Amino acid sequence: MGFSKAIITSGPTREWIDPVRYISNASSGKMGFHIAEEVGKWISNVIYIHGLVLEEYKNPLKASRVFVETTSEMCDALLSEIEDDTLLIMAAAPADFRPVESKDSKIKKEDGTETLILELVKNPDILKTVSSKISKDGIGGCCLVGFAAETNSLEEYALGKLKSKNLDYIVGNYVGKNEQGFGEGDTSVIVYSSVGKAAEIGPFSKEVISEKIVEFLKKETSKKVLKS
Repeated sequence: MGFSKAIITSGPTREWIDPVRYISNASSGKMGFHIAEEVGKWISNVIYIHGLVLEEYKNPLKASRVFVETTSEMCDALLSEIEDDTLLIMAAAPADFRPVESKDSKIKKEDGTETLILELVKNPDILKTVSSKISKDGIGGCCLVGFAAETNSLEEYALGKLKSKNLDYIVGNYVGKNEQGFGEGDTSVIVYSSVGKAAEIGPFSKEVISEKIVEFLKKETSKKVLKS
Protein backbone atom coordinates (compact mmCIF):
# COMPACT_ATOMS: atom_id res chain seq x y z
CA MET A 1 0.00 0.00 0.00
CA GLY A 2 1.07 3.62 -0.44
CA PHE A 3 1.27 6.34 2.21
CA SER A 4 0.48 9.97 1.48
CA LYS A 5 1.94 11.17 4.77
CA ALA A 6 4.41 10.14 7.46
CA ILE A 7 4.65 11.38 11.04
CA ILE A 8 7.85 10.73 12.97
CA THR A 9 8.17 11.66 16.64
CA SER A 10 11.55 12.12 18.26
CA GLY A 11 13.33 12.95 21.48
CA PRO A 12 12.24 13.45 25.09
CA THR A 13 9.45 15.53 26.52
CA ARG A 14 9.75 17.64 29.67
CA GLU A 15 7.34 17.91 32.57
CA TRP A 16 8.07 20.88 34.81
CA ILE A 17 8.26 20.51 38.59
CA ASP A 18 9.00 24.21 39.13
CA PRO A 19 10.54 26.93 36.89
CA VAL A 20 14.03 25.36 37.06
CA ARG A 21 13.43 21.60 37.46
CA TYR A 22 11.72 19.06 35.26
CA ILE A 23 11.18 15.34 34.65
CA SER A 24 12.71 13.99 31.43
CA ASN A 25 15.08 11.29 30.17
CA ALA A 26 18.34 10.81 28.28
CA SER A 27 16.90 10.50 24.76
CA SER A 28 18.95 12.54 22.27
CA GLY A 29 16.51 12.31 19.34
CA LYS A 30 19.12 10.68 17.13
CA MET A 31 17.05 7.63 16.15
CA GLY A 32 13.95 9.62 15.29
CA PHE A 33 15.99 12.13 13.30
CA HIS A 34 17.61 9.48 11.11
CA ILE A 35 14.31 7.63 10.66
CA ALA A 36 12.72 10.88 9.49
CA GLU A 37 15.51 11.43 6.97
CA GLU A 38 15.17 7.87 5.65
CA VAL A 39 11.38 8.09 5.43
CA GLY A 40 11.78 11.35 3.51
CA LYS A 41 13.41 9.35 0.70
CA TRP A 42 10.24 7.23 0.48
CA ILE A 43 7.29 9.48 1.39
CA SER A 44 7.15 13.09 0.24
CA ASN A 45 5.07 14.56 3.10
CA VAL A 46 6.95 14.00 6.38
CA ILE A 47 5.99 15.70 9.65
CA TYR A 48 8.73 15.63 12.32
CA ILE A 49 7.25 16.18 15.79
CA HIS A 50 10.08 16.53 18.29
CA GLY A 51 10.76 17.39 21.88
CA LEU A 52 13.99 18.87 23.22
CA VAL A 53 16.38 16.94 20.99
CA LEU A 54 20.04 17.81 20.58
CA GLU A 55 20.65 20.69 18.17
CA GLU A 56 21.99 18.45 15.39
CA TYR A 57 18.78 16.39 15.42
CA LYS A 58 16.28 19.23 14.96
CA ASN A 59 16.12 19.57 11.18
CA PRO A 60 15.84 16.37 9.15
CA LEU A 61 15.91 16.90 5.40
CA LYS A 62 12.57 17.02 3.56
CA ALA A 63 10.52 17.19 6.77
CA SER A 64 8.23 19.81 8.29
CA ARG A 65 9.05 20.44 11.95
CA VAL A 66 6.66 20.70 14.89
CA PHE A 67 8.27 21.47 18.26
CA VAL A 68 6.58 20.33 21.47
CA GLU A 69 7.68 20.36 25.08
CA THR A 70 5.29 18.21 27.12
CA THR A 71 3.75 14.81 26.49
CA SER A 72 0.27 16.34 26.25
CA GLU A 73 1.53 18.76 23.60
CA MET A 74 3.01 15.86 21.61
CA CYS A 75 -0.27 13.96 21.84
CA ASP A 76 -2.27 17.00 20.67
CA ALA A 77 0.12 17.55 17.75
CA LEU A 78 -0.28 13.95 16.62
CA LEU A 79 -4.06 14.06 16.88
CA SER A 80 -4.12 17.16 14.67
CA GLU A 81 -1.88 15.55 12.02
CA ILE A 82 -3.16 11.96 11.74
CA GLU A 83 -5.27 11.28 8.65
CA ASP A 84 -5.93 8.58 6.07
CA ASP A 85 -2.91 6.70 4.68
CA THR A 86 -0.46 7.89 7.34
CA LEU A 87 2.65 6.06 8.51
CA LEU A 88 3.26 6.96 12.16
CA ILE A 89 6.59 6.03 13.73
CA MET A 90 6.62 6.90 17.43
CA ALA A 91 10.38 7.08 18.07
CA ALA A 92 10.06 9.73 20.78
CA ALA A 93 10.56 8.98 24.47
CA PRO A 94 7.75 10.97 26.12
CA ALA A 95 7.56 11.24 29.89
CA ASP A 96 5.02 8.78 31.26
CA PHE A 97 4.24 10.90 34.34
CA ARG A 98 3.97 14.58 35.21
CA PRO A 99 3.75 16.39 38.55
CA VAL A 100 0.22 16.85 39.85
CA GLU A 101 1.20 20.46 40.44
CA SER A 102 3.91 22.53 38.78
CA LYS A 103 5.08 25.20 41.21
CA ASP A 104 5.16 28.83 40.07
CA SER A 105 8.35 29.53 42.00
CA LYS A 106 11.48 27.51 42.76
CA ILE A 107 11.06 24.91 45.49
CA LYS A 108 13.44 25.83 48.32
CA LYS A 109 15.60 23.44 50.30
CA GLU A 110 14.47 24.14 53.81
CA ASP A 111 16.77 23.64 56.81
CA GLY A 112 15.93 20.44 58.67
CA THR A 113 14.00 18.94 55.73
CA GLU A 114 15.63 15.75 54.43
CA THR A 115 13.00 14.55 51.95
CA LEU A 116 10.64 15.97 49.36
CA ILE A 117 7.51 14.12 48.30
CA LEU A 118 6.64 14.67 44.65
CA GLU A 119 3.18 13.48 43.60
CA LEU A 120 2.92 12.36 39.97
CA VAL A 121 0.01 11.60 37.66
CA LYS A 122 0.00 9.56 34.45
CA ASN A 123 0.33 11.36 31.16
CA PRO A 124 -1.94 10.37 28.26
CA ASP A 125 -0.80 7.28 26.38
CA ILE A 126 -0.12 8.85 23.00
CA LEU A 127 -0.34 5.75 20.81
CA LYS A 128 -3.47 4.46 22.56
CA THR A 129 -5.08 7.86 22.08
CA VAL A 130 -4.15 8.03 18.40
CA SER A 131 -5.27 4.44 17.79
CA SER A 132 -8.62 5.23 19.43
CA LYS A 133 -9.08 8.29 17.20
CA ILE A 134 -8.32 6.22 14.09
CA SER A 135 -10.97 3.70 15.07
CA LYS A 136 -13.55 6.27 16.18
CA ASP A 137 -13.20 8.53 13.14
CA GLY A 138 -12.86 5.73 10.58
CA ILE A 139 -9.40 6.84 9.45
CA GLY A 140 -8.08 4.22 7.02
CA GLY A 141 -4.82 2.95 5.63
CA CYS A 142 -2.60 3.87 8.58
CA CYS A 143 0.40 2.02 9.98
CA LEU A 144 1.28 2.55 13.64
CA VAL A 145 4.83 1.76 14.73
CA GLY A 146 5.86 2.08 18.37
CA PHE A 147 9.11 1.74 20.27
CA ALA A 148 9.68 -0.17 23.49
CA ALA A 149 12.81 0.82 25.42
CA GLU A 150 13.11 -1.64 28.29
CA THR A 151 15.61 -2.57 31.00
CA ASN A 152 14.46 -6.22 31.16
CA SER A 153 11.94 -8.73 29.69
CA LEU A 154 11.97 -6.95 26.35
CA GLU A 155 9.87 -9.39 24.34
CA GLU A 156 7.18 -9.70 27.02
CA TYR A 157 6.77 -5.95 27.42
CA ALA A 158 7.08 -5.18 23.71
CA LEU A 159 4.39 -7.66 22.71
CA GLY A 160 2.18 -6.44 25.55
CA LYS A 161 2.47 -2.86 24.29
CA LEU A 162 1.89 -3.94 20.70
CA LYS A 163 -1.44 -5.48 21.68
CA SER A 164 -2.64 -2.92 24.23
CA LYS A 165 -1.90 0.04 21.94
CA ASN A 166 -3.28 -1.72 18.82
CA LEU A 167 -0.05 -1.27 16.84
CA ASP A 168 1.11 -2.84 13.60
CA TYR A 169 4.76 -3.06 14.68
CA ILE A 170 6.87 -2.27 17.70
CA VAL A 171 10.64 -1.80 17.75
CA GLY A 172 12.20 -3.08 20.96
CA ASN A 173 15.57 -2.38 22.48
CA TYR A 174 17.28 -2.54 25.84
CA VAL A 175 18.26 0.65 27.65
CA GLY A 176 20.06 1.30 30.90
CA LYS A 177 23.45 2.16 32.31
CA ASN A 178 25.19 -0.65 30.45
CA GLU A 179 23.12 -0.51 27.26
CA GLN A 180 23.18 1.81 24.26
CA GLY A 181 19.48 2.34 23.53
CA PHE A 182 19.78 6.02 24.49
CA GLY A 183 22.70 8.15 23.38
CA GLU A 184 25.23 7.97 20.59
CA GLY A 185 26.61 4.42 20.55
CA ASP A 186 25.82 1.41 18.38
CA THR A 187 22.71 -0.50 19.30
CA SER A 188 20.52 -3.46 18.33
CA VAL A 189 16.75 -3.65 17.95
CA ILE A 190 14.11 -6.32 17.45
CA VAL A 191 10.99 -5.58 15.42
CA TYR A 192 7.85 -7.37 16.60
CA SER A 193 4.51 -7.76 14.86
CA SER A 194 1.28 -9.44 15.93
CA VAL A 195 2.82 -12.82 15.01
CA GLY A 196 5.89 -12.24 17.20
CA LYS A 197 9.49 -11.50 16.31
CA ALA A 198 9.66 -10.18 12.74
CA ALA A 199 13.26 -8.96 12.38
CA GLU A 200 16.49 -8.52 14.34
CA ILE A 201 18.68 -5.57 13.37
CA GLY A 202 22.17 -4.74 14.63
CA PRO A 203 24.40 -4.04 16.31
CA PHE A 204 24.86 -1.03 14.05
CA SER A 205 25.06 2.73 14.35
CA LYS A 206 21.72 4.45 14.75
CA GLU A 207 22.02 5.76 11.20
CA VAL A 208 22.19 2.18 9.87
CA ILE A 209 19.55 0.91 12.31
CA SER A 210 17.20 3.66 11.10
CA GLU A 211 17.83 2.82 7.46
CA LYS A 212 17.12 -0.85 8.03
CA ILE A 213 13.97 -0.19 10.07
CA VAL A 214 12.60 1.91 7.22
CA GLU A 215 13.63 -0.72 4.64
CA PHE A 216 11.75 -3.33 6.68
CA LEU A 217 8.62 -1.18 6.94
CA LYS A 218 8.68 -0.29 3.24
CA LYS A 219 8.87 -3.97 2.30
CA GLU A 220 6.28 -5.15 4.81
CA THR A 221 3.68 -2.44 4.17
CA SER A 222 3.86 -2.92 0.42
CA LYS A 223 2.16 -6.30 0.80
CA LYS A 224 -0.57 -5.79 3.38
CA VAL A 225 -3.57 -3.69 4.33
CA LEU A 226 -3.09 -1.89 7.63
CA LYS A 227 -5.14 0.08 10.18
CA SER A 228 -8.61 1.31 9.23
